[in-house]
Amino acid sequence: MERRRVALIAAGVVLFAGVVAVLRTTGVGDPATATSTSTPPPTSLSAYAAEGVIVPAAGPLPAEPRQVTVTSGPRRLQVRWTGDAPGYEVRWGEPGHLDHSRLTTDSVTQIDGLEDERMYEVVVHAVDAFGQRSSPARSTGTPHAAATGDYALEDRFDQPDAPDPTRWRLASRGNCARATPGQGDDGRRLVLSSNCAAAPATLRSRTPFVLRDADDLGRFVVETDAPGGDGELVLDLVPGPVSLVSGDALPPDAVRLRVATSAGTTSVQVAVPAGTPTTTVRAVPALETGISHRWELALRRDGVRVLFDGDVVATSPAVPAWREATALVSVAGPTGQRAGVSLIAFDAAEASAPKWVPGPQVDVAVAVEPPAAGQVQALPGVTGGQLRMALLHTDASPEAPPFSVSVGGVVVPLRPALAGAPWRAGVAYPVVADLPAEALRVGASGKLAVTLVTGLRVQATHVDLELTGSTAGAPPSTEKAPLIGQEPELARINGTVLDASGQTVPEGAAVQRGRMVFDLALEGRPGVALAGLAGFSLRVDDERVAVVPTASGGPGIAGRYRFALNTGGLSLGPHMIEVRLFGTAGETRPTSAYIPFFVGR
Repeated sequence: MERRRVALIAAGVVLFAGVVAVLRTTGVGDPATATSTSTPPPTSLSAYAAEGVIVPAAGPLPAEPRQVTVTSGPRRLQVRWTGDAPGYEVRWGEPGHLDHSRLTTDSVTQIDGLEDERMYEVVVHAVDAFGQRSSPARSTGTPHAAATGDYALEDRFDQPDAPDPTRWRLASRGNCARATPGQGDDGRRLVLSSNCAAAPATLRSRTPFVLRDADDLGRFVVETDAPGGDGELVLDLVPGPVSLVSGDALPPDAVRLRVATSAGTTSVQVAVPAGTPTTTVRAVPALETGISHRWELALRRDGVRVLFDGDVVATSPAVPAWREATALVSVAGPTGQRAGVSLIAFDAAEASAPKWVPGPQVDVAVAVEPPAAGQVQALPGVTGGQLRMALLHTDASPEAPPFSVSVGGVVVPLRPALAGAPWRAGVAYPVVADLPAEALRVGASGKLAVTLVTGLRVQATHVDLELTGSTAGAPPSTEKAPLIGQEPELARINGTVLDASGQTVPEGAAVQRGRMVFDLALEGRPGVALAGLAGFSLRVDDERVAVVPTASGGPGIAGRYRFALNTGGLSLGPHMIEVRLFGTAGETRPTSAYIPFFVGR
């Protein structure tokens, strides 16, 4: 046998007692090309093992999931169950017509985009590491329309072109975020997505939040599945014309609810600029990714309360010093965020949004002097406007210098959006310019050119233009696809090299010549639907040694597997194990992971 060829341990290994079988099928295709990504992935695999291979084999069918419960909500069902299988298949539809399905490694899932007051049947199968299905566990549920409250503002984002531009504006850093209507199984809600690490996607209400003249001043209500893993959900009430708030630098008199998840725990905090402490009433359970909850920021004359699904979870003695504020809803995560929002409501005094006038795209440049006026044309019917920006800078001065902008050949001063807003390096500073009609002129491209006149190194992280007038321009085109998709993905690969006794080999240590064990775990991410797994191949130093099918009873999902290898024929030094996964659907591309190991004396 060649030195690079891997021989596998013969039968009788104690580590595999009762869970392994010797497979001696030949396999299909040339071993050197059978896993090439240049050809479409297979929808099924044939078991293969090199001579003497011992691989795990399927056992009895997995046990049926237990305690399946279905909780109804508006246009959604939440399904929970218990079990110890590596994966589950959830199917749903009208009774007798289960025309939707999902593969998951969680024991909870949320089904969105349903019809209220219509009964659905839900079936859950446990799926083992080889795709074998358990007997079905069945239940039913009926989504119920939410009772419409006496709200000053209520939006359930169930229209196909959500968000309504007359009600909402999206703010983010550059092109980091998008607000789109939910599609398919994610339908009938708003999807906020961001693909920039730690950069929030912020939805601003054009309708102000106005306090009532009562002990119960008002409530800011949001139903959403944010935050996801290691994510944040932030509700801000800021008394001024802002579009976003940067980091933890709260403007004067702002009130913030911050919900954060990390390492399976959830923290809830009410923050104000003065640093008024929060009193936690009870611990908030770890939030399950993809499961919607109702958050309420309740303002009272005796302080602030935070409600989680109707229960008080935190309080603060903070009392707002304003009567009217801008309401912001933000989501963020370490690698971006994808959150579904099914309700934003104001239980507050009656208020209405200003008339919405469609405007042009805005391009911002920075220069020391105003540019020369070019060929521009006026926006018909526009009588004025307000330009909102957030300026990111590195200036160490204690106070902000004066700024101005040149728009359409007209120089206009910029003023702080909020008196007393912190001017700090690395913190976005909110500013506002009131634009006269003669400044609102666009060039041949149809864009409004704005030049920030300053000698400082400044970046406009966000630009928002609000116009006034009688024009009835066309609404902007709405992006339908979120920045972060929801396409099913194959399981994540986690391989570990063990010694002959089954103990983990420390990183950088060598495996002694003779025997070694390779432990393979295929795992899903919480809240992420998985693609069907046809099986996987195992290669050592680019030579195929095994193929394990995992779709004997239907698409596989995840699982744990062990292989025992004889390293006696390997050369001393570094070697590589490749695990390559294949999906059951033709459009699912194979994925690979590489696990290095060393052979020593």
